[in-house]
Amino acid sequence: MASRVWRLKVGPIGENCYVAKSGNTCLIIDPGAQPELIFSFLREHSLAPTLVVLTHGHLDHSAAIPELFAMLGVELPIAVHPLDAVYLGESGEATNRAVFDAIRAPSYFHVYWKPLPAASVFLEDGMKVGDTTLKVIHTPGHSAGSICLYEPELEAGSYGYDDAPREEGAKKLSCCITGDTLFRGGVGRTDTPDADPVALEQSLSKLARFSSATLVFPGHGPRTTIGRELPAAFRD
Repeated sequence: MASRVWRLKVGPIGENCYVAKSGNTCLIIDPGAQPELIFSFLREHSLAPTLVVLTHGHLDHSAAIPELFAMLGVELPIAVHPLDAVYLGESGEATNRAVFDAIRAPSYFHVYWKPLPAASVFLEDGMKVGDTTLKVIHTPGHSAGSICLYEPELEAGSYGYDDAPREEGAKKLSCCITGDTLFRGGVGRTDTPDADPVALEQSLSKLARFSSATLVFPGHGPRTTIGRELPAAFRD
């Protein structure tokens, strides 16, 4: 069973929200802004989401949740790594405020903050997300509970599927949804309260073990590949 993954670019800082369908399961990954756009996409494609998954808890990846739930008419369970659960529920306001104060962007917090439901599903390293084929990779550094989601076999029609480079002889195309751990030409910032640059370097070493042709779907910016961002010298 493969996953089909779509990308929606939302909000003023170009956050990437992904929708993933694996079998009968549909996930919304990092709904950071513009709930109306996300809702319209789901309706257009006749998708009924069953779970919201956060690559990490920062507000720019979760702010659309309250309004999106209102539009859907249901509160979906929210899945996150246990170490980032503090960005949701009763502790969410103070934790997110501290992050945006640290990066000198308090106005972003004040514009986008709305109370967020607490997480009810906790994602640990190595587990699958529900009954999908997406595998959780714990990649601390940008935040303590940052995760990536690895899909070993993308379904045709996914974001970047048709024109993506493939290794010689490869029949399958894989991807890694990396949140703010790895971008095209950069990595996540480490100047927030629970960030750790040493942990981030270790997390990048973990990602570097994947095939160089693995597509990287980051939390901001265009797609890239493991080979472009983590060359052989890094993997050694």
